[in-house]
Amino acid sequence: MKTILLITLTAFIGLTTLQAQNPMVQSILNDVRIDSLTKFVAQLSGETPVIINGQPDTIKTRYSFSSGNEKAFQFMKAIFVQYGFVVDSMVFSANGKNLFGIKTGYKYPNRKFILGAHYDNMPNTPIAPGADDNASGTAAVLEAARIFSNYNFPHTLVFALWDEEEQGLLGSTAYVPTIGSNNDTLMGYINMDMLGWDGNNDTIADLNVRPVANSLQLADKAIKCDSVYNIQLKLHIVNPGNGSTDHAPFWNNGFTAIGIDEEYDNDFNPYWHTIADSLGQFNLDFYERCAKLAYATLADCAADTVNVVSIEHHVQKFTRIIIYPNPFSSETTLQTEIPFKNANLTLNNCFGQTIKEINNISGNTVTISRDNLPSGLYFIRLTQDNKIITVDKLVITD
Repeated sequence: MKTILLITLTAFIGLTTLQAQNPMVQSILNDVRIDSLTKFVAQLSGETPVIINGQPDTIKTRYSFSSGNEKAFQFMKAIFVQYGFVVDSMVFSANGKNLFGIKTGYKYPNRKFILGAHYDNMPNTPIAPGADDNASGTAAVLEAARIFSNYNFPHTLVFALWDEEEQGLLGSTAYVPTIGSNNDTLMGYINMDMLGWDGNNDTIADLNVRPVANSLQLADKAIKCDSVYNIQLKLHIVNPGNGSTDHAPFWNNGFTAIGIDEEYDNDFNPYWHTIADSLGQFNLDFYERCAKLAYATLADCAADTVNVVSIEHHVQKFTRIIIYPNPFSSETTLQTEIPFKNANLTLNNCFGQTIKEINNISGNTVTISRDNLPSGLYFIRLTQDNKIITVDKLVITD
């Protein structure tokens, strides 16, 4: 879910004047509790039981087509109800359901900011904790609901939990075209996908952005918040941001969006999409900082009645891709939403070395063979006319 291009943002911060702390935003950050975050993760990943419809149960998996996925939905819905949100949902497929907790703004009820994460997970096994991917982001949304329920904002806040991200961003893709149907305006979207892994303890987090609408301004807001509120993450900008998680459909439809997550390129979680993806692998300090960055950015934007991100958006298409299977052992297929012509594909290892090229490819699909490559993490870059179509990751297994 990540791109190769990383640009350190330290100099970028100095280009703008940092705003003063907003006391309400600082109060929200003071309310963040790591024990609450990890409790939600433990419940969502099956480490501790939950109460669903009045009965004790355990969420052993959240895989899209499992009964555990529905259990997770009902558990999260009860959390939103508990904290007094207006609850809505969106059925978009035979099994897929998005969930929303809504807190209406007192001044601009039709202008909304969304904080979201996908709740489905992998692998397709009877027990699949999916703690980092993506109980970490889901729990951060639920913790935000707990905290933000105690504050009022001029803009409407929507806490979104997407389904079937692992099947090709289906939940968020189904939702985005509905924006504006009720005369509402999306001011900005913040995505959280995998926040818990920091294996080398360097506090590096990726900030995904693309030059779509006011996404760069929203990323700048996040950078300022990291400094102003002393969150102390080492932020790297990833531009163009990765196209394989739920901020991508917002960009594809011309909306302002950013994504916050752990670093993939040099510190990839080795337990990703395995049954060993558990809470015990988390770097808790890093996890709390990532959640705080999302909360500070959301609150600082939503509380601002004057200098908010512009409501205009300008469509700039970036193709959505599906890679299946991934991980793979012999070959995999990359399929794009928008056809490409005379495109070039490069496969790079974790050190940035190009180890495979496929040139002059056209159409919607391309097959990538393993050949004699060793198992591990790789990155693909698909370009056309010297412009990046998409960048994504591949995992080769034995």
